[in-house]
Amino acid sequence: MPKVHVMSEIILSAVGGDLAQTVALAHNPDPVPGAGDVLVEVEAAPINPSDVLFAAGWFAVQPRVPSGLGGEGVGRVVQAGPGVDAALVGRRVLLLPTFQYGTWAERIVVPAEYVVPVPDDADPPQLAMLPINSATAYLLLRDFAAFQPGDWIGMNLANSAVGQNLIPLAKHAGLKVLAVVRRQEVAEQVEQLGADLVLIDGDGLGDRALEALGQARLRVLFEGTGDSAQVAELVRTVESGGSVVVFTSITGQAPTLPLPDLMFRGVSLRAFLVLNWVRDASREEREQVYSELFDLLKQGVFSVAVEATYSLEQFQDALAHAQRPGRSGKVLFTPGLRSGR
Repeated sequence: MPKVHVMSEIILSAVGGDLAQTVALAHNPDPVPGAGDVLVEVEAAPINPSDVLFAAGWFAVQPRVPSGLGGEGVGRVVQAGPGVDAALVGRRVLLLPTFQYGTWAERIVVPAEYVVPVPDDADPPQLAMLPINSATAYLLLRDFAAFQPGDWIGMNLANSAVGQNLIPLAKHAGLKVLAVVRRQEVAEQVEQLGADLVLIDGDGLGDRALEALGQARLRVLFEGTGDSAQVAELVRTVESGGSVVVFTSITGQAPTLPLPDLMFRGVSLRAFLVLNWVRDASREEREQVYSELFDLLKQGVFSVAVEATYSLEQFQDALAHAQRPGRSGKVLFTPGLRSGR
């Protein structure tokens, strides 16, 4: 009788409350891929703010407990279910975000339509972070304005994972970047990413931004704070007919625009969520976008700082580290890499 492989996975047992009490490590037999599915051995999976929001019940997708955790990652296909091309077996694949399966696990079953094959010659932790934040940055730059080299964009929360992707991608496209951060100690990091102007949030932010820009104006402001007061300051730097595009909200609030900017100058308030794009895009578009991101990663155009990696058994330490203020990089689980499988 064949030996049953027992795998580990991090599961959510209750929605809301302290993660230390609602998250546990479970040990179960390998799941079996059904029709249209693949079984993937996970190599690396990051901890994102969206994972914490999902566990708290504050995200676009509501968990059905017990629920696997983890929204993205990278791994290798070890088994293909009925109706799936057997050539996928052995391939390294990106695990795209749907929050219908959890990537913080040794092995998971995923619908084949939500994996994208990638070459082997790249760093797995960097690949694991492509599906959410890298794709968000790429699509923000692609879909919200017809940018030309020399155009200005602005971004608050500029030292976030999205910022670490978006700023170098923007510079690669020939754009100029006004970046806003909340702390002096991260300003140098954002400058090294390629931002042309870096401002610290605080009194007189709008006036300081206008003075720094001179006659230039932003085509788009990418907003991630949910802070309407800050947005009211920065929207003054956006050109008439331009846009403020929300890509996250660390306050959990929706920003608003002052009426004169909204009505008299025609500045629009828009938003983007990569889960909606993954759901609505064709397989061909997904593969094209992630192929282009892989090529840019290989060229060294962008990368995201990694502060620490953990085994699944260290999940409590990993979750505490990921929520620690002042981190300089991402925290990831690396089950397949640590086991050497």
